[in-house]
Amino acid sequence: MKIDKNILKSIKNILNKNKLLTLSTFYKNQPYSNTAYYTFDRKFNLYIWSETKTTHEKNILRNNNVSVNIFDSRQKWGSLLQGLQATGTITLVGNNKELIKAGILYIKRFPKSLRFVKNPKGFHNKIFESRLYKIKLNKIKTFDEKIFGKGEFREIFLT
Repeated sequence: MKIDKNILKSIKNILNKNKLLTLSTFYKNQPYSNTAYYTFDRKFNLYIWSETKTTHEKNILRNNNVSVNIFDSRQKWGSLLQGLQATGTITLVGNNKELIKAGILYIKRFPKSLRFVKNPKGFHNKIFESRLYKIKLNKIKTFDEKIFGKGEFREIFLT
């Protein structure tokens, strides 16, 4: 599947410019949102580091379908706005190879995380009761008035 280069440019720009996302989970007819720092790979998989026993972790263990918002909250109303909305599934980063890859991405983006973890495998540290999670996006809607014009957005579906 070939994706328009302007859509890719928009998504990469928004992901690079921002560091926080809003993660929305759902369980028993009750929505729940939280914020998390994220990193991402070339396939637009997002990785977050989270403590265990949180409300969102309990929710995703029961229902791993999530939605995500990423935007700069300092944008001025009426300016050329940018942000993205996405849906996907979230899972615990599993095997050592994936944990090392995701851990390196996270450390590169947030070097101060090395105060808590000594190496990429440390993200699944029992002392801190934390884990790295992977959000595999299946749909991304990018709202980028700088690239597409006022009020314009584009959607892509990932397989």
